[in-house]
Amino acid sequence: MALIRKAAAGSDSFGHVWAEDGAVVEIDDPEQIAALMAITDAGFSEAPPSGKKNGKPEPESEDQGGEQAEFSEIDPKSEDAEAPKPAAKKTAARKTTASKPE
Repeated sequence: MALIRKAAAGSDSFGHVWAEDGAVVEIDDPEQIAALMAITDAGFSEAPPSGKKNGKPEPESEDQGGEQAEFSEIDPKSEDAEAPKPAAKKTAARKTTASKPE
């Protein structure tokens, strides 16, 4: 049994379906796995086992140096809050008159 990732969403002739780009599908037949991996430009690769078998891509983990992103709420009544900018005025379209050749 192997988890096979496909770079672009699609299906194969064996009936396996990758619903979205980077999705992972579990395939039990070694001959099918070998046949898919032999297609060099199809974007197939073996995914490491992770305990998930839902066919969705695994999130990529990025090392952020141990720092977490900080989120905070903005109080709209605060004096420091920026006032919304007024919408730009719309101008009426001007009709051009074409002069008739004489």
